[in-house]
Amino acid sequence: MKMIRQFTNAIAKIMGLKTESKIEESQEVLTDTLKDFTGLNKEVLEVLPYEILIQNVSGSKNTNTVKSLVLAELLNQQADIYEITGEMSRARNLYFKSLNIMINVISDSDNSILKQNQDKVNDLIEKVRGYDIPKESMLLLFQYHELTNNYAKAEDILYKLIEETEANNDLVAKGIAFYERLIHIDPSELKKGNLPIDEVLEGLANLENIGMNHSENHFRNRRLPE
Repeated sequence: MKMIRQFTNAIAKIMGLKTESKIEESQEVLTDTLKDFTGLNKEVLEVLPYEILIQNVSGSKNTNTVKSLVLAELLNQQADIYEITGEMSRARNLYFKSLNIMINVISDSDNSILKQNQDKVNDLIEKVRGYDIPKESMLLLFQYHELTNNYAKAEDILYKLIEETEANNDLVAKGIAFYERLIHIDPSELKKGNLPIDEVLEGLANLENIGMNHSENHFRNRRLPE
């Protein structure tokens, strides 16, 4: 906890320097903080997959929720600086890594962790709104919107995935499972999530048709053994 307070104070200092437009000083503090926290320089952090970064700060395969969320915030601060200095591709990369880490962590945590970090996740969603969203981030956003009862937003992400990527059996199965979970939710709660029960049933039927057509096309296109 002492270490976490130390890095939380560092984040507050970084944010304060940014607010005062002291970008170089902010970057110096952030560079040192990232190195102290992860043992890696920021160039390496930009290259490694977010799952590896979670393992790095956790020290094992078991995710350390608090350390992972601190890491996500540090990457978010670095992305902000890149955006300020016009390094947009680097900003995009770290915004999505930060977002991926946050959603990954809170999805496996209790509801109190979700409530404590929901505003931060929503803030990151706003920051990446103008960017093309990687498939792995779209899948996590699909999961997040269902988790936060924003069922219509989850459905929008699902169909965007289907339209922009290959509608494979795994993706269709995820969508069908999503609708099947919603069937068991109180209709009044579905309405609050902007996806009434009739639209849930319609979506389920639609995806089942897509799955059936996909399977038939796959069967037709298979090469028969010579």
